[in-house]
Amino acid sequence: MTETEARHRRGGGQDDPHVPTGVSRRTLLRGAVVGGGALAAGGLVLPTTAYAVPAIYNPFAAYAITGQWDPPNHNGVDFGMAVGTSLPACAAGTIENIPYNGTGGHTVTIHHSDGYRSQYMHLSRFLLANGASVGPGTVVGLSGGAAGADGAGNSTGPHLHWHVINPSGVRVNPLSFGSTPPPVQGEGLTLQKIAGAGGYTGPLDGVPGSRTWLGVQQAVRGYGYTGPLDGAPGGNTYSALQRLAQKGGYGGPVDGVMGTNSWKGVQTVLSRFGYGGPIDGAPGANTWAAFQRLAKLGGYTGPADGVLGTMSWKGMQKVLTGFGYTGPLDGAPGGGTYSALQRMARYGGYTGPVDGVPGTNTWTALARLV
Repeated sequence: MTETEARHRRGGGQDDPHVPTGVSRRTLLRGAVVGGGALAAGGLVLPTTAYAVPAIYNPFAAYAITGQWDPPNHNGVDFGMAVGTSLPACAAGTIENIPYNGTGGHTVTIHHSDGYRSQYMHLSRFLLANGASVGPGTVVGLSGGAAGADGAGNSTGPHLHWHVINPSGVRVNPLSFGSTPPPVQGEGLTLQKIAGAGGYTGPLDGVPGSRTWLGVQQAVRGYGYTGPLDGAPGGNTYSALQRLAQKGGYGGPVDGVMGTNSWKGVQTVLSRFGYGGPIDGAPGANTWAAFQRLAKLGGYTGPADGVLGTMSWKGMQKVLTGFGYTGPLDGAPGGGTYSALQRMARYGGYTGPVDGVPGTNTWTALARLV
């Protein structure tokens, strides 16, 4: 167990979340409880009906538990994971980031419905702004916990500490809630579909991890196409397609000459974009229709009818060029990755700023593309 400080074990003191700047605790409670049938008196909110428990699931079931729920010794559950692991939201809610939260280090609080809160501790990086709305599976930060690292708090090794706080302010075992994963929808699934253009072959379960983000980063970075966006494919376009095909298992030369093996690799990638035909290296209407779906990421707005025209190829050329991401392919999304996603989202109607902080409008626009 890496939670060793007594106050941390008791679940009180410095590990408890602070109230966001400019928002009173009464305001938070009113927003969370009064609408559900409560009476405010003398600054206190008194519930008049039972609290509805939010739909909380365990997004960390694939990781080993290294610190059991054991109050009063340990009021939380620890999961062993490498530094930089993506942390999906366990339920819908609103984000509050708490840097250097005492022994808990960098902490993300997710404010759920009816006064419940979840906290993830010892993070290495925050990803979303305070007040951001998230759905189940939305990545809210990156894990940390390396001894002595910035934001690690009292942690002595890489891991995530997770607990839930009930409306009375008492920590409860997060594993006592239902463990059914969230529906396969929302931001996570959108990201995994986009990641398919970058070689991601994992499950489409709406819970993105580092492999998803590697694919997304590759997709927004492009595949080396440097020619004009003219809708007329030539050697540069086909060479870039062969680089894309490498994500589908193609191991031949990048020579701009598409052969059977090149197209097999492309068909494998296109299986994430609706292609259900054989991986035979002989592209037909089904291959081209999936090709057009992928081209949507580059702004193609025509039908997925399997008849490639100038606009289909323009969209594909844009995908192969990328969307301005120049950072590392490390599977750990930061501002550069999110800014590139916002540029991609413009092809789905997004008109907001490219500030690296995606919100509802960004995700809605991205979902239109996939």
